[in-house]
Formats: sequence, structure tokens, C-alpha cells
Amino acid sequence: MAMEKIKRIFPYAVVLLISVYFYVLAGRFGFGAKAGNLGPDFWPKLLLGLTMAVCLYEIAKIMLFHRGKALENDAGKEKTETPKRYTGLLIIGTLMTIAYVYFVSILGFILCTFLYLLLFMIVGRYRKVWVIAANSVLGTVLFVVIFMKAVYVSLPLGQGMFQQFSLLVLKMLGIR
Repeated sequence: MAMEKIKRIFPYAVVLLISVYFYVLAGRFGFGAKAGNLGPDFWPKLLLGLTMAVCLYEIAKIMLFHRGKALENDAGKEKTETPKRYTGLLIIGTLMTIAYVYFVSILGFILCTFLYLLLFMIVGRYRKVWVIAANSVLGTVLFVVIFMKAVYVSLPLGQGMFQQFSLLVLKMLGIR
């Protein structure tokens, strides 16, 4: 049973360690906050802090409360049932998130976020194409509006033709 707990905790521990690493990096941004404004480190640190909290919660839940469900097999002996795990999909999702951080400055926030949401739902085994497309478009637009209109965060526009695409979308949304 202890080995099963370790296997269940492992992905959360990996994400926790990666989050701690990026939290430390976010504290090293070269720009400080202007008086009365949030600094460039606020949102990454907030999201990473929430990620770390969720990981710690899940690790504690597994350590304190996890018990396999006892079932009887055909011979009348008890066996434990464990839910199906998709470790490969978790790894792909983690790699996609790392790729997102790398490509956002090249593709721009709008295109990179759209592709990330689209691919994440596909990797997550959701299969209704129209729902995936609608959520990717609406999610991206919602993030852009929240970050640029409500929070006043300058988002990466991308490079070359990707920058032109971002500027076109922002113009269509009425955002300068």
C-alpha cells in the first residue's frame, strides 16, 4: 500500500518542485512594481503559489485519507481497485505547459493560448470538436480581455507575422 501512495504522490511532487523552481525565478524579474501597481512577478507568483497549494493538498489527502476500495474477486478473496491512471497524459500536459512558456514570446499570447487550450483539451481526451474550438476561442478572448482590460497586463504580441496577427485580433476586440 505504501508503494501505491508513493506512485500517486509522485506526479504532484514533481509539479510542486517545478512550481517552486519557477516561483524562485519569478522573483528575479528585472523590473519592479511602480507605486500603486502590481509588479510583473505578481501573477506568475500567484498562479504558482496556487499550484503549490493544490499539490500540497493532494499529497496530504493521499497520505492521510487514501485507501483502496476492497472488492471480492471470483475466488472470494479481497482485492483493491485503483482508478485508471494516465501518467503519460500528465507528462504530456506538463511538457505542453513548459512549451507554452517558451513559445508565448514567439507566437504571442493570443495564438499560443488558443493552441494551448485546444491541444490541452485534445490531450485530456475530450472529443467534441466544436466544444474544443469554442472553448479555445472564448477562453483565449476572455483571458485577453481580463488581462488587458481589467488587470492592465501587457501581453506578449509575438514576433514577425505572429505579432501582426496579435495586433489584428486586438484591433478586432477593440483593445489598444
